[in-house]
Order: sequence, then C-alpha cells, then structure tokens
Amino acid sequence: QKYFKQVEETKEELDFTYILEEISALLRGIEEGANRTSTIVKGLRNFSRLDEEEIKHASVHEGLDSTLLILNSQLKNKIDVVKEYGEIPEILCYPGKLNQVYMNIISNGIQAIKGEGKITLKTWQEKENITVSIKDSGVGMTEEVKQRIFEPFFTTKDVGEGTGLGLSISFGIIEQHQGNIIVNSEIGN
Repeated sequence: QKYFKQVEETKEELDFTYILEEISALLRGIEEGANRTSTIVKGLRNFSRLDEEEIKHASVHEGLDSTLLILNSQLKNKIDVVKEYGEIPEILCYPGKLNQVYMNIISNGIQAIKGEGKITLKTWQEKENITVSIKDSGVGMTEEVKQRIFEPFFTTKDVGEGTGLGLSISFGIIEQHQGNIIVNSEIGN
C-alpha cells in the first residue's frame, strides 16, 4: 500500500497524465513526419525516373502527381490545384523527360499567378491521341511574348531569375514524343 501511495504521489507531482498526452502527441507528430517524408521520397523517385532512360509505358497521371508533389511548397496556401483526369491508358514515352515538361509548364504557371490562384490539370483521350491541358489563372501574355516563348534563352523574368530554356527544352521533348504543344493565352487570361 505504501509503495502504491508513493507512486501515485510521484505521478501527481510529475503531472503524469499531461506527460502521457504530450508523449502521444509527439509520437503522432513523428509518425506524420515520417509518412510525409516517405511520400516525398517516393514522389522524387517517380519524378526523376533516373533508372528509366529507355522508352516505356508510363502513367501520365502519376507523372503529373509526382511533379505536383515536388512543387508543393510553391503551391501551399496560395494556389489551388484542380485535377480533371480522364480515363487514359499508359503511354509509350520517356517518363522522366515528360515530367520535366510538366515541371517547366506548371512552374511557369505558378510564377504567372500574382497572389492567390488556380491551376487546372485536365487529361483526355481523342482517338489515338492523349491530351494534357495545364491551365493557370495567371496574368497571361501578350501576342509578342507568346510567339517567342519556345525560343532558347527568351525569358520575361528579371536577370538571374530564369535561363529561358525551360519551354525550349519542353518543346523539344514534346517533338521527340511526336506530340504538339499549343499555347492559348492573352493578357489577363
């Protein structure tokens, strides 16, 4: 009895219930952090596709999702992402290169949005073709800029902020996949 009383007094003295709650909260936080880390690592692996230099069948949606995971810190609390994924098959492609295209286009969309905005990713199939539409609610561009965006080294960014190669490289990758890249934009849209 005496020992039980001492244990109870010590528990009260240390505020044992509070300590247990804090330990539980810390463990939940650690578990959540480990799960997030695991998701990020898987996303990086899927995005980079370093082991896939050969053409192969891959999921467009998986590529878009892993790209969004990489760009998550730029999107948080600022840009809503809407996914309107259609029923499409895996495509024969160089997955890592297509992920680079998604990264370049979505990054440009993020930079075009001043304040809060929205990026919509839509996919669909028409006959033999797969279409990926990436739409942003950014400021849009003039006709002159639109005519030049695929030129190497052309950029609307300040000196030191961009190389002007992202869309030029993307254009080449899309051509390598026997595809087309089309830009629809005007000032404010």
